[in-house]
Amino acid sequence: MTDELDLVRRFRADEPDAGEDTISVARAALTRAIAAAALAPSPPRRHDVVRAWRVRGALLTAALAIAVLVVWPFGSGGGPSVSPALAATLNRLAQIAATGPSLVPHRGRYLYVESASNQESDAIVNGKECVTYAPERRLVWIGADGSGLLRESFGTATFTAAADRSRCDAMPKGAISQPGISNLWFAPQCFSIGPNNDVNALSTDPRTLLVQMRRADGGPRSAGEDFVHIGDFLRETDARPALRAALYRAAALIPGVRLLGTVRDHLGRGGLGVAYGNHELIFNARTAALMAEQTIGDPGWTVYLMSRVLDRLPRRSLLPLTPPCVIYGGYSSHTPAGDVETGARPN
Repeated sequence: MTDELDLVRRFRADEPDAGEDTISVARAALTRAIAAAALAPSPPRRHDVVRAWRVRGALLTAALAIAVLVVWPFGSGGGPSVSPALAATLNRLAQIAATGPSLVPHRGRYLYVESASNQESDAIVNGKECVTYAPERRLVWIGADGSGLLRESFGTATFTAAADRSRCDAMPKGAISQPGISNLWFAPQCFSIGPNNDVNALSTDPRTLLVQMRRADGGPRSAGEDFVHIGDFLRETDARPALRAALYRAAALIPGVRLLGTVRDHLGRGGLGVAYGNHELIFNARTAALMAEQTIGDPGWTVYLMSRVLDRLPRRSLLPLTPPCVIYGGYSSHTPAGDVETGARPN
């Protein structure tokens, strides 16, 4: 009779050791995720580009990373094969993207992105979590120098269950997002375009790009996180056409990515759906633009309505946008028209 423990010992025995570096990275990712889930976070900065659906999957992703300790190789022969239909679809999107308009704002111009979402908001007080969803309209103007304007409007929060409402009602005032409109202006170097504000320095070789995105965007070293990076470097970024094309080709290299065919976003628009696990990206088949992203089985979603380069901000700040921030960290001052973030500490 076969010894089950012996089977476990022999399972994938021919695989190379993950190595101390891999183990350290995975352990650190898990530790960070556990800490984030256990502690009450300070209110998030609304202009952060990373969406809330990433946070809810972080603990599971990190746990899988340290339990399995698999870093799929970017070279040939690594991981499960990608379906020919998926590869052909993403390659077609890459060809369209390579000839598309540039979203790189030159000096004095702004990348403008308009989106709408059902945005998740989490609050944790005394170990109890309150989860709400609220409609959000987001308009962002990001200059090449890291200056710009973020305008957001929020609707009334909704609850996923009666228990959530009870927990949320017991939260201190301010823990739950309230309806309203906000304006936030940024001095130079205060607002980042994309995850690292230098996306166009990335390689257009798909395999090299996957490695670079892991270094720039962080997170566990896993195929699921690689798929998350694809969305991170497409939304609200000034990635040049050649880099956008490389992102689609890189997605075709990630094992476990599935082609969903034609799907509809929350506005009813049809697009090409691509997913990893329950994370879904929807692309415009004609322009190759990222149309929407959503979590299958989750109320959260985002639709992208417009991306283009504009010549000016729609409204000037009441305060000078000086001095610039240092390493994208600044100080906010309040005005009747909205907040202003600069590198100067308020008096």
